[in-house]
Amino acid sequence: MKHPLRFIAAGILLLAATGYAALCASVDTGRILNKTMVNDIEVSGMTLEDASAALKSDADFRRKNANFTISFDDRHYTVSAGDSIELDYETAARDALKASQGAFWTRGFLQAKAALRGNLEERPAVKVNSDTLRRAIADSGVPLAEDSVHLPYSIKDDRLTFTSGAAVKKTDEEKLEKKIISAFQAKDFKDKISCPMKADGTATLDQIYQEVHKTARNATLDPEDNYAIVDEVIGVDFDKESGENALKAAKDGEDAAIDLIYTNPEVTAQDLRDRLFVDVLSTYTTKVRGSSNRLTNVKLAAKKCNGVIIPSGYEFSFNKAVGEQTKATGYKPAGATLNGKPVQAYGGGICQVTSTIFAASLFANLDILERWEHDYVSSYIAAGLDAAVAWNELDFRIANSFPYPVTMDVIYSDGYLTVTIRGTKTDDSLVSVSTEELESSTSRSLEVLTRRKVYTDNKSQVFTEEVARSRYAR
Repeated sequence: MKHPLRFIAAGILLLAATGYAALCASVDTGRILNKTMVNDIEVSGMTLEDASAALKSDADFRRKNANFTISFDDRHYTVSAGDSIELDYETAARDALKASQGAFWTRGFLQAKAALRGNLEERPAVKVNSDTLRRAIADSGVPLAEDSVHLPYSIKDDRLTFTSGAAVKKTDEEKLEKKIISAFQAKDFKDKISCPMKADGTATLDQIYQEVHKTARNATLDPEDNYAIVDEVIGVDFDKESGENALKAAKDGEDAAIDLIYTNPEVTAQDLRDRLFVDVLSTYTTKVRGSSNRLTNVKLAAKKCNGVIIPSGYEFSFNKAVGEQTKATGYKPAGATLNGKPVQAYGGGICQVTSTIFAASLFANLDILERWEHDYVSSYIAAGLDAAVAWNELDFRIANSFPYPVTMDVIYSDGYLTVTIRGTKTDDSLVSVSTEELESSTSRSLEVLTRRKVYTDNKSQVFTEEVARSRYAR
Protein backbone atom coordinates (compact mmCIF):
# COMPACT_ATOMS: atom_id res chain seq x y z
CA MET A 1 0.00 0.00 0.00
CA LYS A 2 1.46 3.38 -1.12
CA HIS A 3 2.01 6.08 1.44
CA PRO A 4 -0.69 8.78 1.21
CA LEU A 5 1.91 11.60 1.57
CA ARG A 6 3.46 10.57 -1.72
CA PHE A 7 0.14 11.08 -3.43
CA ILE A 8 -0.22 14.50 -1.87
CA ALA A 9 3.31 15.57 -2.93
CA ALA A 10 2.75 14.31 -6.43
CA GLY A 11 -0.49 16.23 -6.60
CA ILE A 12 1.17 19.41 -5.45
CA LEU A 13 3.92 19.00 -8.01
CA LEU A 14 1.35 18.37 -10.70
CA LEU A 15 -0.58 21.46 -9.72
CA ALA A 16 2.63 23.51 -9.64
CA ALA A 17 3.73 22.22 -13.01
CA THR A 18 0.31 22.89 -14.43
CA GLY A 19 0.31 26.40 -12.98
CA TYR A 20 3.83 27.13 -14.26
CA ALA A 21 2.87 25.80 -17.67
CA ALA A 22 -0.16 28.06 -17.61
CA LEU A 23 2.11 31.01 -16.64
CA CYS A 24 4.45 30.22 -19.54
CA ALA A 25 1.50 29.90 -21.88
CA SER A 26 0.11 33.25 -20.72
CA VAL A 27 3.14 35.16 -21.98
CA ASP A 28 2.23 37.12 -25.14
CA THR A 29 5.17 36.54 -27.44
CA GLY A 30 4.18 39.56 -29.51
CA ARG A 31 4.49 41.97 -26.60
CA ILE A 32 7.27 43.05 -24.24
CA LEU A 33 7.15 41.80 -20.63
CA ASN A 34 5.69 44.00 -17.89
CA LYS A 35 7.91 46.44 -16.00
CA THR A 36 10.41 46.60 -18.86
CA MET A 37 12.47 49.78 -19.14
CA VAL A 38 14.89 50.59 -21.93
CA ASN A 39 17.09 53.30 -20.49
CA ASP A 40 14.40 55.55 -18.96
CA ILE A 41 11.63 54.71 -21.44
CA GLU A 42 8.97 52.20 -20.31
CA VAL A 43 8.02 49.80 -23.10
CA SER A 44 5.95 47.32 -21.02
CA GLY A 45 3.29 45.49 -23.04
CA MET A 46 4.33 47.15 -26.30
CA THR A 47 4.62 45.44 -29.64
CA LEU A 48 7.90 45.64 -31.51
CA GLU A 49 6.50 48.44 -33.70
CA ASP A 50 5.21 50.44 -30.72
CA ALA A 51 8.46 50.04 -28.80
CA SER A 52 10.51 51.07 -31.85
CA ALA A 53 8.34 54.18 -32.28
CA ALA A 54 8.68 55.13 -28.60
CA LEU A 55 12.44 54.63 -28.61
CA LYS A 56 12.80 56.51 -31.92
CA SER A 57 10.96 59.46 -30.42
CA ASP A 58 13.37 59.37 -27.48
CA ALA A 59 16.37 59.10 -29.84
CA ASP A 60 15.13 62.09 -31.87
CA PHE A 61 14.79 64.10 -28.66
CA ARG A 62 18.35 63.25 -27.68
CA ARG A 63 19.80 64.21 -31.06
CA LYS A 64 17.89 67.49 -31.07
CA ASN A 65 19.20 68.41 -27.62
CA ALA A 66 22.71 67.00 -27.98
CA ASN A 67 24.52 70.30 -27.40
CA PHE A 68 27.14 69.67 -24.74
CA THR A 69 29.00 72.35 -22.79
CA ILE A 70 32.69 71.53 -22.43
CA SER A 71 34.50 73.41 -19.67
CA PHE A 72 38.21 74.18 -19.61
CA ASP A 73 39.46 76.43 -16.81
CA ASP A 74 37.09 79.39 -17.01
CA ARG A 75 36.36 78.88 -20.71
CA HIS A 76 33.38 77.05 -22.15
CA TYR A 77 32.75 75.51 -25.56
CA THR A 78 29.62 74.04 -27.12
CA VAL A 79 29.86 70.78 -29.04
CA SER A 80 26.80 70.09 -31.21
CA ALA A 81 26.87 66.29 -31.50
CA GLY A 82 23.36 65.61 -32.80
CA ASP A 83 24.53 64.83 -36.32
CA SER A 84 27.21 62.39 -35.19
CA ILE A 85 25.53 60.18 -32.54
CA GLU A 86 22.32 58.19 -32.63
CA LEU A 87 20.74 55.41 -30.57
CA ASP A 88 20.22 51.99 -32.13
CA TYR A 89 16.59 52.00 -31.04
CA GLU A 90 15.47 49.22 -33.39
CA THR A 91 17.97 46.75 -31.93
CA ALA A 92 17.01 47.87 -28.42
CA ALA A 93 13.32 47.20 -29.13
CA ARG A 94 14.09 43.74 -30.53
CA ASP A 95 16.26 42.89 -27.50
CA ALA A 96 13.49 43.96 -25.13
CA LEU A 97 11.05 41.62 -26.89
CA LYS A 98 13.40 38.61 -26.77
CA ALA A 99 12.44 37.76 -23.16
CA SER A 100 8.89 37.13 -24.30
CA GLN A 101 9.99 34.98 -27.23
CA GLY A 102 12.46 32.65 -25.55
CA ALA A 103 12.04 28.91 -24.95
CA PHE A 104 8.56 28.04 -23.68
CA TRP A 105 9.67 26.86 -20.23
CA THR A 106 11.79 29.98 -19.59
CA ARG A 107 9.00 32.46 -20.30
CA GLY A 108 7.19 31.87 -17.02
CA PHE A 109 10.37 32.45 -15.02
CA LEU A 110 11.15 35.67 -16.89
CA GLN A 111 7.53 36.81 -16.51
CA ALA A 112 7.64 36.25 -12.75
CA LYS A 113 11.06 37.88 -12.48
CA ALA A 114 9.84 40.94 -14.38
CA ALA A 115 6.75 41.18 -12.11
CA LEU A 116 8.87 41.03 -8.96
CA ARG A 117 12.06 42.89 -9.86
CA GLY A 118 11.36 44.66 -13.14
CA ASN A 119 13.06 44.02 -16.48
CA LEU A 120 15.68 46.73 -16.82
CA GLU A 121 17.37 46.54 -20.19
CA GLU A 122 20.84 47.92 -20.89
CA ARG A 123 21.03 51.36 -22.44
CA PRO A 124 20.63 51.18 -26.22
CA ALA A 125 23.87 50.92 -28.15
CA VAL A 126 24.98 54.06 -29.92
CA LYS A 127 26.10 54.50 -33.48
CA VAL A 128 28.86 57.08 -33.72
CA ASN A 129 30.22 58.76 -36.83
CA SER A 130 33.69 59.52 -35.48
CA ASP A 131 34.67 61.84 -38.31
CA THR A 132 31.55 63.97 -37.86
CA LEU A 133 32.00 64.04 -34.07
CA ARG A 134 35.65 65.07 -34.45
CA ARG A 135 34.57 67.91 -36.76
CA ALA A 136 31.93 69.01 -34.24
CA ILE A 137 34.58 69.07 -31.51
CA ALA A 138 36.98 70.99 -33.77
CA ASP A 139 34.27 73.50 -34.74
CA SER A 140 33.63 74.21 -31.06
CA GLY A 141 37.21 75.35 -30.57
CA VAL A 142 37.91 72.75 -27.87
CA PRO A 143 41.16 71.47 -29.48
CA LEU A 144 42.55 74.99 -29.06
CA ALA A 145 42.23 74.60 -25.31
CA GLU A 146 45.94 73.84 -25.09
CA ASP A 147 46.58 77.47 -26.07
CA SER A 148 45.66 78.53 -22.55
CA VAL A 149 48.14 76.09 -21.02
CA HIS A 150 51.39 77.93 -20.39
CA LEU A 151 54.15 76.59 -22.59
CA PRO A 152 57.42 76.27 -20.64
CA TYR A 153 59.45 79.14 -22.09
CA SER A 154 60.42 82.68 -21.18
CA ILE A 155 61.83 85.70 -22.98
CA LYS A 156 64.44 87.93 -21.38
CA ASP A 157 67.14 90.17 -22.81
CA ASP A 158 66.32 89.16 -26.40
CA ARG A 159 66.86 85.49 -25.48
CA LEU A 160 64.33 82.65 -25.62
CA THR A 161 64.74 80.19 -22.75
CA PHE A 162 62.89 76.87 -22.59
CA THR A 163 63.18 73.69 -20.54
CA SER A 164 64.28 70.43 -22.10
CA GLY A 165 61.85 67.57 -21.52
CA ALA A 166 59.02 69.76 -20.19
CA ALA A 167 55.54 68.36 -20.84
CA VAL A 168 52.65 70.25 -22.35
CA LYS A 169 49.01 69.31 -21.87
CA LYS A 170 46.38 69.33 -24.57
CA THR A 171 42.83 68.12 -25.08
CA ASP A 172 42.41 64.32 -24.94
CA GLU A 173 39.93 64.05 -27.79
CA GLU A 174 39.45 60.29 -27.40
CA LYS A 175 38.37 60.61 -23.77
CA LEU A 176 36.27 63.66 -24.60
CA GLU A 177 34.40 61.64 -27.24
CA LYS A 178 33.67 58.93 -24.67
CA LYS A 179 32.36 61.49 -22.19
CA ILE A 180 30.09 63.01 -24.83
CA ILE A 181 28.76 59.57 -25.83
CA SER A 182 28.14 58.66 -22.17
CA ALA A 183 26.26 61.92 -21.58
CA PHE A 184 24.21 61.26 -24.71
CA GLN A 185 23.25 57.79 -23.45
CA ALA A 186 22.37 59.18 -20.03
CA LYS A 187 20.36 62.00 -21.60
CA ASP A 188 22.43 64.46 -19.60
CA PHE A 189 22.46 67.67 -21.60
CA LYS A 190 22.68 70.20 -18.77
CA ASP A 191 25.76 69.24 -16.75
CA LYS A 192 29.05 70.62 -18.00
CA ILE A 193 31.65 68.14 -19.22
CA SER A 194 35.11 68.78 -17.89
CA CYS A 195 37.58 68.78 -20.77
CA PRO A 196 39.99 65.83 -20.29
CA MET A 197 43.64 66.68 -20.83
CA LYS A 198 46.70 64.60 -21.62
CA ALA A 199 50.42 65.15 -21.68
CA ASP A 200 51.74 65.87 -25.16
CA GLY A 201 55.34 64.83 -24.71
CA THR A 202 58.10 67.39 -25.03
CA ALA A 203 57.23 70.99 -25.71
CA THR A 204 58.28 71.15 -29.34
CA LEU A 205 59.92 74.12 -30.94
CA ASP A 206 57.02 74.29 -33.38
CA GLN A 207 54.58 74.90 -30.53
CA ILE A 208 56.78 77.58 -29.03
CA TYR A 209 57.37 79.09 -32.47
CA GLN A 210 53.61 79.51 -33.02
CA GLU A 211 53.41 81.53 -29.80
CA VAL A 212 56.57 83.59 -30.22
CA HIS A 213 56.74 84.24 -33.97
CA LYS A 214 55.35 87.52 -35.28
CA THR A 215 55.61 88.87 -38.80
CA ALA A 216 56.79 92.46 -39.01
CA ARG A 217 54.00 94.75 -40.17
CA ASN A 218 54.08 98.41 -41.08
CA ALA A 219 51.81 100.89 -39.40
CA THR A 220 48.90 101.70 -41.67
CA LEU A 221 45.49 103.36 -41.87
CA ASP A 222 42.28 101.44 -41.17
CA PRO A 223 39.57 102.14 -43.78
CA GLU A 224 37.00 100.52 -41.48
CA ASP A 225 37.79 102.95 -38.64
CA ASN A 226 37.79 106.35 -40.36
CA TYR A 227 41.40 105.76 -41.47
CA ALA A 228 42.71 105.72 -37.92
CA ILE A 229 46.38 104.82 -37.54
CA VAL A 230 47.06 101.14 -36.83
CA ASP A 231 50.30 100.63 -34.91
CA GLU A 232 53.23 98.78 -36.42
CA VAL A 233 54.22 95.25 -35.35
CA ILE A 234 57.84 94.37 -34.64
CA GLY A 235 58.74 91.00 -36.14
CA VAL A 236 60.00 88.25 -33.82
CA ASP A 237 61.68 85.06 -35.02
CA PHE A 238 64.28 82.49 -34.05
CA ASP A 239 66.36 79.88 -35.81
CA LYS A 240 64.77 76.46 -35.26
CA GLU A 241 67.99 74.60 -36.04
CA SER A 242 69.78 76.51 -33.28
CA GLY A 243 66.91 75.64 -30.95
CA GLU A 244 67.11 71.94 -31.80
CA ASN A 245 70.86 71.93 -31.17
CA ALA A 246 70.36 73.66 -27.82
CA LEU A 247 67.75 71.05 -26.84
CA LYS A 248 70.06 68.19 -27.78
CA ALA A 249 72.86 69.64 -25.71
CA ALA A 250 70.66 70.12 -22.61
CA LYS A 251 69.68 67.35 -20.21
CA ASP A 252 66.06 66.83 -19.15
CA GLY A 253 65.06 69.61 -16.80
CA GLU A 254 67.88 71.90 -17.88
CA ASP A 255 67.25 75.24 -19.53
CA ALA A 256 68.31 75.92 -23.10
CA ALA A 257 68.50 79.41 -24.61
CA ILE A 258 68.75 80.85 -28.12
CA ASP A 259 68.81 84.38 -29.52
CA LEU A 260 65.63 85.97 -30.79
CA ILE A 261 65.69 87.80 -34.12
CA TYR A 262 63.78 91.09 -34.25
CA THR A 263 62.73 92.82 -37.47
CA ASN A 264 61.72 96.45 -37.31
CA PRO A 265 58.94 97.50 -39.71
CA GLU A 266 59.72 100.06 -42.38
CA VAL A 267 56.91 102.38 -41.30
CA THR A 268 56.00 103.14 -37.70
CA ALA A 269 52.94 104.92 -36.37
CA GLN A 270 55.14 107.92 -35.62
CA ASP A 271 56.40 107.87 -39.23
CA LEU A 272 52.80 108.13 -40.41
CA ARG A 273 52.12 111.04 -38.09
CA ASP A 274 55.25 112.85 -39.28
CA ARG A 275 55.31 112.01 -43.01
CA LEU A 276 51.77 111.16 -44.12
CA PHE A 277 51.05 112.59 -47.60
CA VAL A 278 54.00 115.03 -47.43
CA ASP A 279 55.23 114.40 -51.00
CA VAL A 280 53.61 115.01 -54.37
CA LEU A 281 54.13 111.81 -56.33
CA SER A 282 52.55 113.07 -59.56
CA THR A 283 50.19 115.61 -61.09
CA TYR A 284 48.29 115.43 -64.38
CA THR A 285 45.86 117.93 -65.92
CA THR A 286 43.38 117.69 -68.79
CA LYS A 287 41.20 120.41 -70.31
CA VAL A 288 37.44 119.89 -69.94
CA ARG A 289 35.22 120.77 -72.92
CA GLY A 290 31.67 119.98 -73.93
CA SER A 291 28.11 120.66 -72.87
CA SER A 292 26.99 121.87 -69.46
CA ASN A 293 25.63 118.36 -68.78
CA ARG A 294 29.04 116.85 -69.49
CA LEU A 295 30.67 119.40 -67.21
CA THR A 296 28.20 118.50 -64.43
CA ASN A 297 29.07 114.82 -64.77
CA VAL A 298 32.83 115.48 -64.68
CA LYS A 299 32.48 117.68 -61.59
CA LEU A 300 30.33 115.11 -59.78
CA ALA A 301 32.64 112.16 -60.52
CA ALA A 302 35.69 114.25 -59.60
CA LYS A 303 34.10 115.20 -56.27
CA LYS A 304 33.47 111.53 -55.41
CA CYS A 305 37.12 110.64 -56.11
CA ASN A 306 38.61 113.70 -54.43
CA GLY A 307 40.28 112.87 -51.12
CA VAL A 308 40.23 109.11 -51.65
CA ILE A 309 42.84 107.39 -49.49
CA ILE A 310 44.50 104.15 -50.61
CA PRO A 311 46.36 102.48 -47.70
CA SER A 312 49.35 100.27 -48.41
CA GLY A 313 48.20 96.99 -49.92
CA TYR A 314 44.73 98.29 -50.85
CA GLU A 315 43.18 99.10 -54.21
CA PHE A 316 40.97 101.84 -55.64
CA SER A 317 37.96 101.01 -57.82
CA PHE A 318 36.48 103.89 -59.81
CA ASN A 319 33.07 102.22 -60.10
CA LYS A 320 32.95 101.54 -56.36
CA ALA A 321 33.95 105.11 -55.54
CA VAL A 322 31.64 106.86 -58.01
CA GLY A 323 28.64 104.52 -58.05
CA GLU A 324 26.04 104.01 -60.74
CA GLN A 325 25.35 106.96 -63.02
CA THR A 326 21.61 107.66 -63.04
CA LYS A 327 19.25 110.61 -62.87
CA ALA A 328 18.61 109.75 -59.22
CA THR A 329 22.33 109.97 -58.40
CA GLY A 330 22.61 113.42 -59.97
CA TYR A 331 24.12 112.64 -63.36
CA LYS A 332 22.99 114.24 -66.62
CA PRO A 333 22.63 112.83 -70.15
CA ALA A 334 25.70 113.66 -72.23
CA GLY A 335 27.68 112.33 -75.17
CA ALA A 336 29.12 108.82 -74.81
CA THR A 337 30.04 105.86 -77.01
CA LEU A 338 28.20 102.52 -77.04
CA ASN A 339 29.40 99.70 -79.28
CA GLY A 340 31.32 102.21 -81.38
CA LYS A 341 28.34 104.53 -81.88
CA PRO A 342 27.73 107.94 -80.28
CA VAL A 343 24.85 107.98 -77.77
CA GLN A 344 23.45 110.17 -75.00
CA ALA A 345 23.92 108.48 -71.61
CA TYR A 346 23.69 109.48 -67.98
CA GLY A 347 27.20 110.15 -66.79
CA GLY A 348 28.58 110.86 -70.26
CA GLY A 349 32.03 112.42 -69.90
CA ILE A 350 33.13 110.81 -66.63
CA CYS A 351 35.77 108.83 -68.50
CA GLN A 352 37.80 112.06 -68.53
CA VAL A 353 38.07 111.65 -64.76
CA THR A 354 39.27 108.04 -65.01
CA SER A 355 41.67 108.93 -67.82
CA THR A 356 43.23 111.77 -65.86
CA ILE A 357 43.57 109.51 -62.78
CA PHE A 358 45.11 106.81 -65.00
CA ALA A 359 47.76 109.17 -66.34
CA ALA A 360 48.55 110.50 -62.86
CA SER A 361 48.76 106.94 -61.52
CA LEU A 362 51.27 106.01 -64.20
CA PHE A 363 53.60 108.84 -63.20
CA ALA A 364 53.07 108.06 -59.48
CA ASN A 365 54.18 104.47 -60.20
CA LEU A 366 50.99 102.96 -58.80
CA ASP A 367 50.04 99.46 -59.91
CA ILE A 368 47.46 99.35 -62.72
CA LEU A 369 45.04 96.47 -62.09
CA GLU A 370 42.32 97.17 -64.66
CA ARG A 371 42.16 99.63 -67.53
CA TRP A 372 40.23 99.70 -70.83
CA GLU A 373 40.72 101.91 -73.87
CA HIS A 374 37.91 103.74 -75.69
CA ASP A 375 36.62 102.83 -79.13
CA TYR A 376 38.10 106.05 -80.48
CA VAL A 377 41.01 108.26 -79.43
CA SER A 378 39.77 110.79 -76.86
CA SER A 379 40.01 114.53 -77.57
CA TYR A 380 41.22 115.43 -74.07
CA ILE A 381 44.15 113.02 -73.69
CA ALA A 382 46.70 111.23 -75.83
CA ALA A 383 46.09 107.77 -77.25
CA GLY A 384 47.26 105.13 -74.77
CA LEU A 385 46.59 107.32 -71.73
CA ASP A 386 42.78 107.12 -71.66
CA ALA A 387 40.71 104.83 -69.44
CA ALA A 388 37.14 103.87 -70.34
CA VAL A 389 34.54 102.83 -67.75
CA ALA A 390 31.00 101.48 -67.93
CA TRP A 391 28.93 100.61 -64.90
CA ASN A 392 28.97 96.85 -64.15
CA GLU A 393 31.04 96.21 -67.29
CA LEU A 394 34.30 98.16 -67.40
CA ASP A 395 36.09 99.39 -64.30
CA PHE A 396 39.31 101.26 -63.64
CA ARG A 397 41.34 99.92 -60.71
CA ILE A 398 44.73 100.77 -59.25
CA ALA A 399 46.63 99.45 -56.23
CA ASN A 400 49.10 100.92 -53.76
CA SER A 401 52.14 98.68 -53.23
CA PHE A 402 54.09 101.43 -51.46
CA PRO A 403 54.76 101.07 -47.72
CA TYR A 404 52.94 104.38 -47.10
CA PRO A 405 49.32 105.32 -47.91
CA VAL A 406 48.55 107.59 -50.86
CA THR A 407 45.70 110.01 -51.46
CA MET A 408 44.24 111.66 -54.55
CA ASP A 409 43.22 115.28 -55.01
CA VAL A 410 40.81 115.38 -57.95
CA ILE A 411 39.94 119.02 -58.59
CA TYR A 412 37.99 120.80 -61.35
CA SER A 413 38.78 124.48 -61.71
CA ASP A 414 38.33 127.01 -64.52
CA GLY A 415 37.88 124.45 -67.28
CA TYR A 416 40.67 122.12 -66.18
CA LEU A 417 40.65 118.82 -64.31
CA THR A 418 43.76 118.15 -62.22
CA VAL A 419 44.64 114.95 -60.39
CA THR A 420 47.40 115.17 -57.80
CA ILE A 421 48.58 112.01 -56.06
CA ARG A 422 50.30 112.58 -52.73
CA GLY A 423 52.15 110.11 -50.55
CA THR A 424 55.58 109.61 -49.01
CA LYS A 425 58.67 109.11 -51.12
CA THR A 426 60.96 106.40 -49.84
CA ASP A 427 63.57 106.56 -52.63
CA ASP A 428 64.88 108.87 -55.35
CA SER A 429 63.25 107.08 -58.29
CA LEU A 430 61.90 109.01 -61.28
CA VAL A 431 59.16 107.85 -63.65
CA SER A 432 58.76 108.46 -67.37
CA VAL A 433 55.77 107.38 -69.46
CA SER A 434 55.78 106.96 -73.22
CA THR A 435 53.30 105.92 -75.91
CA GLU A 436 54.31 104.39 -79.23
CA GLU A 437 52.26 103.67 -82.35
CA LEU A 438 52.76 100.04 -83.31
CA GLU A 439 53.51 98.75 -86.81
CA SER A 440 50.34 96.64 -86.59
CA SER A 441 48.27 99.86 -87.02
CA THR A 442 46.29 100.15 -90.27
CA SER A 443 44.34 102.80 -92.11
CA ARG A 444 41.26 101.68 -90.13
CA SER A 445 42.81 101.13 -86.71
CA LEU A 446 45.44 102.65 -84.46
CA GLU A 447 47.38 100.43 -82.07
CA VAL A 448 49.39 102.02 -79.27
CA LEU A 449 51.81 100.61 -76.71
CA THR A 450 52.05 102.39 -73.32
CA ARG A 451 55.32 101.95 -71.41
CA ARG A 452 56.51 103.09 -68.02
CA LYS A 453 60.19 103.40 -67.14
CA VAL A 454 61.57 103.93 -63.64
CA TYR A 455 65.02 105.48 -63.05
CA THR A 456 67.13 106.56 -60.11
CA ASP A 457 68.17 110.19 -59.92
CA ASN A 458 71.42 109.42 -61.72
CA LYS A 459 69.36 108.07 -64.63
CA SER A 460 70.30 104.43 -64.13
CA GLN A 461 67.27 102.39 -65.14
CA VAL A 462 65.45 100.32 -62.53
CA PHE A 463 62.87 98.67 -64.76
CA THR A 464 60.72 99.08 -67.86
CA GLU A 465 57.08 98.02 -67.78
CA GLU A 466 54.63 97.47 -70.62
CA VAL A 467 51.47 98.94 -69.09
CA ALA A 468 48.89 98.57 -71.84
CA ARG A 469 48.20 97.91 -75.51
CA SER A 470 45.33 99.95 -76.94
CA ARG A 471 43.46 99.57 -80.21
CA TYR A 472 41.30 102.40 -81.56
CA ALA A 473 39.12 102.76 -84.64
CA ARG A 474 40.21 105.59 -86.97
